[in-house]
Amino acid sequence: MVLWPPNLIGYVRVATLCAAMHAADPAGSDAVWFCFVSLFLDYLDGPCARYLNMCSQFGDLLDHYTDHVTMQWLVYVTASAGPFGRANLAVSTLHNGVAFAYMALRGHYFKHSERGNIVTRTIEANNYWNMASMLYAANCILIPLVKLSFAGHHGMTPPDASAPLIDVVDAVGAAVTLSYSFAVWL
Repeated sequence: MVLWPPNLIGYVRVATLCAAMHAADPAGSDAVWFCFVSLFLDYLDGPCARYLNMCSQFGDLLDHYTDHVTMQWLVYVTASAGPFGRANLAVSTLHNGVAFAYMALRGHYFKHSERGNIVTRTIEANNYWNMASMLYAANCILIPLVKLSFAGHHGMTPPDASAPLIDVVDAVGAAVTLSYSFAVWL
């Protein structure tokens, strides 16, 4: 199971994420591309596991722990020093801490729970294509990637690579992320 192809994809995700995290410039081309490759591979490991009938608890946890480390790093590296940046980083840290604790205690990720409630079901519905889940993904992944891309292209620091609309969407996404963090325990 440890060397199953879907888990090998997961190990490459971890390796590329580590390469991104250790790049000299987090907004540099190398870091952004390594992070992108890790996120792209996230769309391959699950289908590969299902196609090969190699789904396992280990693979599921490897996938979701890697997802959450990625999200935490992206928010950390792009958070501003201002009040919203600190609040957003705190929300991300809380959410990822909740995810880590939940997976350690329950042995699976939130969306594999048989229970759920209106918040968790809304965020996890329709393969993540609804407003709540888009805001959650925007806050944790998409906006940080946009900031990294803009920063690298325009010679800025990642926290400075923003605009008022991006900040508003990020703030609303942080509220959704915070509600998700609490809702999983209900």
